[in-house]
Amino acid sequence: MKPVIKKDINELIFGLKKIKNDIEGQSMTILKHKKKDISLSTDKLLHKKIKVLIQSISGYPVLSEEDEDQPDFLTVKGYYWIVDPLDGTVNYYRSIPVSCISVALWWKQQPIMGIVVDLNRDEVFLAVVEKNEITDQTGAWLNDRPIRVSSVKQMDRGIVATGFLARGNFETGSMMKTLRLFQNWQKVRLIGSAALSLAWVGCGRMDAYVEDGIHIWDVAAGMTIVKAAGGEVSLQPTEQKNRVILAATNGVIQVEEILP
Repeated sequence: MKPVIKKDINELIFGLKKIKNDIEGQSMTILKHKKKDISLSTDKLLHKKIKVLIQSISGYPVLSEEDEDQPDFLTVKGYYWIVDPLDGTVNYYRSIPVSCISVALWWKQQPIMGIVVDLNRDEVFLAVVEKNEITDQTGAWLNDRPIRVSSVKQMDRGIVATGFLARGNFETGSMMKTLRLFQNWQKVRLIGSAALSLAWVGCGRMDAYVEDGIHIWDVAAGMTIVKAAGGEVSLQPTEQKNRVILAATNGVIQVEEILP
């Protein structure tokens, strides 16, 4: 395995920004319709570029949404990358400006570092919860400025982000359960990107995020940002491979209060 040095964190961020710029204005094709979701040629292009970049930085194995043969993250040992090359694919395709690149470094089942690159705004979120071979800094930043979760104390004064899974259960009973969650909060936001939802919790724009059955690559970087920014995170595996129940709050609102 190639040894890494501290400057690699800057090289990684620079490389991800360049990849973002490289895809701007490029044509895209729908490769596959997946029930309520789609796969774009842009997903594949980003996957290829990001994988080359991060493996040039570290050589650690990669768990990506776009890999055909994905390991179960619960069985992975040592350091590895978790990548969602394009979180918010439908948004991206329809020119809804809420989509991002999500890259996380984990050790076994613990988040170490997360980077979320907004594809529509000049915003890069970086979080490091534990010192590692790539960086010896810890904390959470937005464009090099330290960020912190909000101080909102009550759900009825707060904003929660969530989503409806592309393969989710839309039966009445399940929808009523979601409705009860909505009733506890002042506002609810479904923006179509779990990674950005969590990044926005990390910087105090929203106060919590919860979703049942979300893929690990959708939340691996974002939950790291929340944790590094002073929030509280609960990650529970489900019976489905690489799907989890994820709840994250500002830490003032207790995460147990929003678990489904």
